[in-house]
Amino acid sequence: MKLNSVRRFIYAVVFIVSVSFLVLAVYQIYLHNSLLDRFLQNRYRENKNVMNLVKKLEKDILISVAISISQNNSLKDLIKKDDRNRAFFLVKKLWNEYSRELNISEIHIIKEDGTSFVNFVDFGAGFLEEKERYLTTGFRKDVEKSIRTEKPVSTLFVCRYFVGFRSVYPIKDGDRLIGIVSVGKNIESIIPDIKATLGKSSFAVIDINKVKRCLNPEALRDLEEKNPRYNSYILLGNTEHSKSLLRKIDFKKKYFIKRFEDRTYMFSIFPLRNFGDDIVGYIAFQDDISYLKYGFMKSIVNIFFTYAVLLAGIIASIIFFSGRFERKLSDVENITERLSKKDFSVLREYSVEGKEDDLDKLKKQILTMGRELHNYIIELNRRMMKLSEENYKDPLLGILNRRALIKVGNTEIEKAKIRGLPLSVMVIDLDNFKQINDRYGHDVGDKVLKDFVETVKKIISSRDLFFRLGGEEFLIILPGADISKTLEIGEQIREAIEGRDIETEEGKIHYTVSIGIAQMGEEDDIYSVISRADDNLYRAKREGRNRVIG
Repeated sequence: MKLNSVRRFIYAVVFIVSVSFLVLAVYQIYLHNSLLDRFLQNRYRENKNVMNLVKKLEKDILISVAISISQNNSLKDLIKKDDRNRAFFLVKKLWNEYSRELNISEIHIIKEDGTSFVNFVDFGAGFLEEKERYLTTGFRKDVEKSIRTEKPVSTLFVCRYFVGFRSVYPIKDGDRLIGIVSVGKNIESIIPDIKATLGKSSFAVIDINKVKRCLNPEALRDLEEKNPRYNSYILLGNTEHSKSLLRKIDFKKKYFIKRFEDRTYMFSIFPLRNFGDDIVGYIAFQDDISYLKYGFMKSIVNIFFTYAVLLAGIIASIIFFSGRFERKLSDVENITERLSKKDFSVLREYSVEGKEDDLDKLKKQILTMGRELHNYIIELNRRMMKLSEENYKDPLLGILNRRALIKVGNTEIEKAKIRGLPLSVMVIDLDNFKQINDRYGHDVGDKVLKDFVETVKKIISSRDLFFRLGGEEFLIILPGADISKTLEIGEQIREAIEGRDIETEEGKIHYTVSIGIAQMGEEDDIYSVISRADDNLYRAKREGRNRVIG
């Protein structure tokens, strides 16, 4: 092979390898964008499930408080006697308890004719305590509906003092309606609850034009002064880059990506609809997805480095050899081209045997680099799988977490329906766990949680799915178990826990659990089954704890 031919061959090889690299780089970018879009859609669906769960949790809390107040016999007597002064001090005691423990923003007692009886409100700018008589049905449509139907109403509502979730529950003396209790929670109080219970950063955006006709001037002024504003929107929640976010949010989109300094975030947008189904604002969940870009850039750099070394080795080797090595050069070209297409079967087809010359050594080096690249890709996939698994495990207890429930819950429901098998759900809550933490400290609390998990694992089947929903609340999905079998297992768990002793520095302590159980119906999804199990759990709590109800 003449010198010019060698040069042309070198140029051709350089061209082929360079084009292969560009094609692979473009493909990697396309693949990354495709996977990113799929990831964002999945994350949006996951956040939508979380949003629905937040609404349910807040509704359950508010309705539970409302039911508790509505069943207070002393309050009923005072309403019938129209004794506002004594009712004021009774409700104030309840207000101090619930606002401290559950961050409640409003307790409002209203008589059956729609007139205000006693009202306690914390609306940020101030604290309101009143026992004056005035008609509420003109601006509280939820109260008007509850009085008319004598049924509870739960909704997002804009009243005179704040934007938030409310539950309205009738107060009855026998079958006669004597009043209504309204329990509310400011949307600003819900944002930190989402972070604390679900680990999600979030914020709310309120359209001031939609709420200013309802809010009184003092509450409206406080809302505008405390929070950043852009045009007609006010941002609620402690988040960085607030004004920049307000300028960039496109409420027509379900989600969008925004970069701040060296971090990249995904924002999932969900509308907030009031009692009349008008959109008065939005709530957004924030997810840090910087690691996706970092992983992509790292893979591009590794591919570029591998190809740069490969290209340099090919050029250096060809310069020192003549045309009699054309066949071996062709082998090298074939290997590199197939590696550029990620065809790693080439590694099994080629080998170097016998006496080695320089081109044989080059070919061996390329094959070695190809194997290392192949092994690197395999190891990278293994680490990604491990990272994915860790994201679905509770770090303290090693069992599945709420994110895993969102991912696999409905899959288990569908599998059971297809196979024609029963499926039941068990929701478990450790009784008075907060008192254990307060008295003995969080280290003992963690010890109790670990003892509980290990005890339950010894009782349930290997096919059962064990989740920690948060704090001291747990959930078990039991495929193949009907309600009677699940009640039997629940009773085994309850009795086993009741007999446990936990050693502490202050001596042995005992703890108990309350359990709610529900079996899947034909029309159920995982959330409706959990909802019924939750209702039974609340019954178990109300009836004295340390019991199983299904």
